[in-house]
Amino acid sequence: MGKVSGSFKNARGQKLYTAEWTPDAGDVKAVLFWNHGFGEYIDRFDASAKIWTESGIAMFGFDAHGMGLSEPFDEPSRALIRRFSHLVDDAVQYMDEVLKPALAARGITAPIFIAGDSLGGLVASYVVLQRPEAFAGLVMQSPAIDVEWTPLLRFQAAIGNVLAAVVPRAKLVPAVRPEDMSQDPAVVKEYLEDPMIYKGNVKALSGNEILKAFRGLSSKRAEFKLPILAVHGTADRCTSLPAVREMLKHVSSTDVKLIEVEGGYHELLMGPEKEQVRAGIRDWLLAHAEARAEAVVPADEKADAVAAEDKEAPPAAAATAATPAEAPEAGSAEAEAAKEGVAPAAAEGAAAVPAEAEGAKALAP
Repeated sequence: MGKVSGSFKNARGQKLYTAEWTPDAGDVKAVLFWNHGFGEYIDRFDASAKIWTESGIAMFGFDAHGMGLSEPFDEPSRALIRRFSHLVDDAVQYMDEVLKPALAARGITAPIFIAGDSLGGLVASYVVLQRPEAFAGLVMQSPAIDVEWTPLLRFQAAIGNVLAAVVPRAKLVPAVRPEDMSQDPAVVKEYLEDPMIYKGNVKALSGNEILKAFRGLSSKRAEFKLPILAVHGTADRCTSLPAVREMLKHVSSTDVKLIEVEGGYHELLMGPEKEQVRAGIRDWLLAHAEARAEAVVPADEKADAVAAEDKEAPPAAAATAATPAEAPEAGSAEAEAAKEGVAPAAAEGAAAVPAEAEGAKALAP
């Protein structure tokens, strides 16, 4: 089917742009619900989505309010996060009103994984906390789940509520530097020249809401019980790799993997390491989707499998009435055997059921 664009209205009446990429042929093996970073938009990940669809992975997502092609469009409201919960609520609404109905309409039953890059990783994490049963796993790419607490940030956090109330739209929070996005000058140039990306310092209200979300997540780390994949560059100056390591130490999940991309900057899906990162995410998704499919077999399929085995298996004891023409001659060995009711024994068949491997935390480089 390729790419399909659309929109939906959130609970606050804002029209949000949506996009979905599905394989042109073959079964969908996994569904990836992607949440973009601060000031970005979902179509920035078009190249990655197209690569993943070639492997049977469908990708869905939308532009957060005030970003990309989503309302509001007036400058004071662009990239303004009045409440961090709005981002989470919109994601849950999108899943319920857009993503799930789209899957049902196409008969797609593949497991859903939620993912996000940068701030989208924080949003995705909160969605998991709200709907843990909805997802087969969480993928975080260069997630902004905490920061390196500089003296300036500590001061701003201390007076954050005051600044947010008095000067909510003042651009006081330092923005990421474009040159820190990627070690590839071409990626930095594209970032700077993209008119759809919000650039510049973060507004006081937005910054305060994000900092509060950081603190809130740290107190809920033990609630994460689903499989988690985190991918982070060792040279990322925009988000904190130590914070990711610390989070993964405290989650309850026993299926955790951290891929540290040596020398990688922030834009891992745009920079020179993009093929490596795309492949890593793809392989993890497909492996977990396959494991989930094997673990959850519908009851009717189990019944069909048992019936097929019964039909194909030889009878344990075959008793056949001989016709007069076929009856063994009296006194022969065959006749004596027939008297005793002796029949060839069927081989005893036992289906080998693989034991489910116990999950283990793998914090692998």
